[in-house]
Amino acid sequence: MKSIVGTIAALFAVSLLIGCNDAKKTEAAELKLEGNWKLAADSQSSACFTEMKFRENPTSDRDPLSVHETTGNITQIWFGEYEKEGNDIRVILREPKAEPFIMAADRSGNELKLKYEWKSAELVCSYQPD
Repeated sequence: MKSIVGTIAALFAVSLLIGCNDAKKTEAAELKLEGNWKLAADSQSSACFTEMKFRENPTSDRDPLSVHETTGNITQIWFGEYEKEGNDIRVILREPKAEPFIMAADRSGNELKLKYEWKSAELVCSYQPD
């Protein structure tokens, strides 16, 4: 009887450890965007946003965002919100107003790669923390 109770206790402990390990993997897989990002020099597309600022709003499903679009000496700053769903970011620019669009995101350490369509151009952009 003692060995059965010991075996059950051991199996319970192992299942708890496996459950905790899976929880850590899920947390680590969440895409972290918050902060200021600048376009990396090796970005594949020259029409990318030159700077992006992702903020958090704990009271809403949508978080604040601003993007900087630089053409020559002129920078247009767009303000809006974003929502994360896995590795996709839904961007809603409100000031000035623009059609919502999706960014496919991939973050590896201090590099954020974004693929998105902006002004009828398919862009692949790399960003680094500012």
